[in-house]
Amino acid sequence: MRFNKPAYPIVHFSELIWVQCPSCSELALATTELPKYTIPFPSGHKSRCGCKYCGFQQSGDKKWSGYLEGIVNQSCGHCGTKIYDASEPTKEPYKSCKVTCMTCNDEREYPITWHRYREDKSTDPYFGFELWLQTSIKDNVLWLYNLDHLNYLKGYVSAKLREDNGRYKYSMIANLPQWIKSSKNRELIVKKLNKLEQEFLKKANQKYIA
Repeated sequence: MRFNKPAYPIVHFSELIWVQCPSCSELALATTELPKYTIPFPSGHKSRCGCKYCGFQQSGDKKWSGYLEGIVNQSCGHCGTKIYDASEPTKEPYKSCKVTCMTCNDEREYPITWHRYREDKSTDPYFGFELWLQTSIKDNVLWLYNLDHLNYLKGYVSAKLREDNGRYKYSMIANLPQWIKSSKNRELIVKKLNKLEQEFLKKANQKYIA
């Protein structure tokens, strides 16, 4: 099986996000009208979240203002070994930080990619509500925004041949952790994704799918 789909950034899947309702903990839907895609997430958007179980409604036009976590996840600029470093949660992001390679001890400045952070929970980028589509895989949490996101990832994980297709540093695939990319976890991840999809469709059929 070959994976040769476009190198979408995560924001590509962010206009429709299934979340846990903050009022009743049931399935809720957050939708966003994005004027354009920017990296990592655009400003000036119009978002709304609604729950068909309890009637909860919320709207807004700003990104979530909670804590951020900075990640450095790239190859060492000296020896090429993969390096990873994570910041403490903060509300004031910065552009770069110094990281020391554990292999060659080279220390240099690397750019930081910022992600939303909320008590180790996977949340949407606009309201900070916990995502509905998430599952535990060994000691890790795998999360998705919607079924398009799920099937895109499943196609990548399932593929034994993964074409580069001009991927850039902000693409979703380029920023996946190694445990998702590893072939030894392929069968388990696909199994978990299939189960997650089935459980979601069963739940969504109760209120959201005619």
